[in-house]
Amino acid sequence: MLSDLLSLHPDILSLSELFNALHPLGFQKDPVDGPTFWSVLSEPRPRHTAWLRLMERGLVIDEFRYPVASALRFRDTGIPPLLAMTLPPLTDHPDALHDELGMFVQSLPQDRVHRQYLRVFQWLCTRLGRRFWCERSGASLGLVHPLSHFFPDAKFIHVFRDGREFAVSASRFPLMRMGMISAMFKRKFGSAPYLAPAYEVPEDLPPEWRGLVPESFDVEVFQNFALPIEPIGSAWSEMIAVGLSLLEKLPAERVLHVRYESMLEAPHAELQRIVRFMDPGLDNPAWLIQAAGRVRKNPPKWVSLPDEERARLESACAPGMALLRRFS
Repeated sequence: MLSDLLSLHPDILSLSELFNALHPLGFQKDPVDGPTFWSVLSEPRPRHTAWLRLMERGLVIDEFRYPVASALRFRDTGIPPLLAMTLPPLTDHPDALHDELGMFVQSLPQDRVHRQYLRVFQWLCTRLGRRFWCERSGASLGLVHPLSHFFPDAKFIHVFRDGREFAVSASRFPLMRMGMISAMFKRKFGSAPYLAPAYEVPEDLPPEWRGLVPESFDVEVFQNFALPIEPIGSAWSEMIAVGLSLLEKLPAERVLHVRYESMLEAPHAELQRIVRFMDPGLDNPAWLIQAAGRVRKNPPKWVSLPDEERARLESACAPGMALLRRFS
């Protein structure tokens, strides 16, 4: 939501899921020359290719922003990561922009990796007529350490929500379900089904699980497969604890904590607070009215869980909720 709202601002280049798309290679090579850096930016990631196979069978992954019908041409070669999620929201012609960016990046001299990223971001700003860039990746609390190391002057906006509601939302989120099912497969069979385009189906796979593997994937089986919700709450609490400990090492003036529920309740005030934190020169009353008008209420769903399941979830989320209370 925040990425899409910021993208409406005439001065902001909103880069969505860039570092997520590049994981795990984003910061592995430093220093790096232009051609090698372009391979980091453009080398297909096996998980994106695996997603394509599942989307071909009807799975909807909203974060995958490249048109699915066109993406199927990458079915065998793999889709470049920036085309999967980051570039399509910026232009109606993501392939052309990707090609232009490739020519620019491959001409760069060897330099530290963070300076190469800054050159890319500045090139995109110039190319698309923006003057300020902002990158947002889901669950990027796990990236605070490399980001604060490589971008020591960066500002960080920590967007968080009620952990119980996060867990309910994540339990229905295809990529989170893939992660949980993959972990379950790895424990039972020693390998995970969604991390690579091909998967060797175990001989002793239970019949009711066959709709989960790529070769016989069934969207309905995948969506209805029962998964416990409290492990998501526990993982969320751990992520919050680690992420806040890293953010607390940064100067306080470089960190802004934004509560998702506050954005829903008072979008005008929260969006104004966000852009003023980014840069006071980004104040734009027309954008603020437009962006705030797109925010919709999202009533909590965790309260409707069965009593026992809700109690387990509340217990799992309690440590993270306690840490966040001072920002609420």
